[in-house]
Parts: sequence; structure tokens; C-alpha cells
Amino acid sequence: MASDGGLTENCTRLIPLADIDPGDDRFRITTRRSDDLHLSVQRLGLLAAPLVLDGADGFIVVSGFRRVEACRRLGWGSIPVRVLRAPTTMYACAIKAVGENSMARPLNLIETSRALHVLDQHAPEGSIPPEDAAALGLPTHAGLAAKLKPLCRMPEEVQAAVLENAVSFAMACEIGPLGEGAAVAFARLFRRLKTSLNKQREIVTLVSEIACREGRHSRDVLSEAGLLRVQDAEDLDHNQKTQRIRRLLRQRRFPALAAAEDRFHALRQRLKLGENLQLAPPRDFEGTRFTLTLNFERLEEVGRLRAQLDELVDHPDFKTLLTGK
Repeated sequence: MASDGGLTENCTRLIPLADIDPGDDRFRITTRRSDDLHLSVQRLGLLAAPLVLDGADGFIVVSGFRRVEACRRLGWGSIPVRVLRAPTTMYACAIKAVGENSMARPLNLIETSRALHVLDQHAPEGSIPPEDAAALGLPTHAGLAAKLKPLCRMPEEVQAAVLENAVSFAMACEIGPLGEGAAVAFARLFRRLKTSLNKQREIVTLVSEIACREGRHSRDVLSEAGLLRVQDAEDLDHNQKTQRIRRLLRQRRFPALAAAEDRFHALRQRLKLGENLQLAPPRDFEGTRFTLTLNFERLEEVGRLRAQLDELVDHPDFKTLLTGK
């Protein structure tokens, strides 16, 4: 490994908790709170001592932030720790910090991003040697690593959406560069809608194009009363909310196309085609080629469909639909 191979640790020592700097989180990989960890520590004790660096102004936590926080919450005066022997390079500490997390369990996307960021900050050459990344179970592909690193610096609400799987890694990469306000607004919306990546992309594209055309911020478009009413509607489920929001945005972005779509659906409904006959409009309502699909299983059904087609040809709404008159 490209890190300090001679790194050693002293034996476990008991030190005052007050001697550990609570504000120095340069090596923190996970940002999860201790939650109920203090209850486990209270009942079982501290099963694994945190790892700290003996600095000039006190001890710096390298690994075990949540354990230290749990002990503080319990009101402990002192804590057993493993102390890294000085002199120890900051990169060697970063290697330890990442390794004690990644070797114990799989890191989530935010933790992976944080690990790459911490290592980059302290790497002698300014970037992680590939052999170190591989040994720590981190991505070695430069392109993937470059996309992952900004995740931990995105707004907390975006990170929370990623951890909840409400926003995928791919979508986070798309909304992150839009700025904090827009990224938070999109993340907040997608956490409520719980919709697919393709629909999220459609919403982002529509909102961004509307904002660009009107000289406004994407955040302001998403904050409009009509969209907020749909999000807050208690009688709609996630899918219905998504459908209505997409429709509102399409109407706003493409008013002529939305009007043509509404007109087509209204006329088609009046035709009462039934389940065995489907009529589809031209793609994107451009051109004049419609698609008529017949579904049948028995010969007598074909006869009924033929009669239905004869009625359809003479129906005034069908002629209006085809000719626009």
C-alpha cells in the first residue's frame, strides 16, 4: 500500500473525553448520528475502542465518531481509545479511517464519496493511488470516482434522498450541478413522489426548460402554487401526483402539444372503442399517421370488430379526430 507501512498503534489507553476535540471531523466517513448506540454501549460496554491521533491540542478522532458521541451522551468522563503513535502522516490516518469502515461493512454511496474525498485531501500527490483504493474496496475507475466525489458535498437533503433511494446516483449527478436551491427543490419533490428515474429526468428537463425560457430559477418553478397543491393533495397517491405534475409541466412547456393531447383524449373517449379496439395518436402529435389496434381471440369477435369499424368510419368525432375539422 502506498501509505505509511510502518504505522503502529500504542496499547489501549484510558483518556478523558474532554481531551478529544469534538469539532474535528476531518476523518469522519459516516455522518449518521449515534441514535440508539448509547443504549447498546450502556448495556454491553464499549466493545471496540475508537482510534485517535495524539495531536498538539488534544486527541483527534480517526475512527469511532459515533462511539465517542455515544459515550458523551452517557456522560462518561473517560473512554478507552487506541492511540496512533506520532509522528503519523495525515494520509496514513485517512487510510486507517477508511479501512476501519470499509473493511467492517459495505459503504453506502455517501460514505464512499466521503472516503474518496478524505483520502484525496490528504494524499501526498493530491489523488489516491489506485492500489490504495483497491485495497480499501473503493472504486478504482477514474471516471466513476470523479462522479462519486461531489456527492458528499451536495446539500444534506440531496444526500438524504440518495440514501433513501428516492434519488438515484445518476439523478444526483444531474441535479447536483444545478445549484443548491434547485438541487434541494428537486430532491424534496422526488422524496415525496418516489417515482422512476425516467420520470424524474422528464420532470428535471421540463422544469429546466421552463425556467430557461422564462428567465426564472428552477426552484421558483417548482414552488408555484399549482404544483404545490398537487404535492399536498391527500386524495392522490404517488403515481397520481407524478402523473398530474408531469401533465402540468408539459402543458406549461408545450401548450399547443398539451392542447392537442387533451383534444385527442376527449374525442377518443366519445368514440367508446371498448377494450378490443385501441386508437393511438401520431408520435408526439406530429404528422397524420394514427395507429388502430384490434384485439381478438375468436372468429366471431372479428365480425363484431368489423361492424364496429364500419360504425367508427361514419362517426363524426372520428372524422374530426383525423381531419382536425
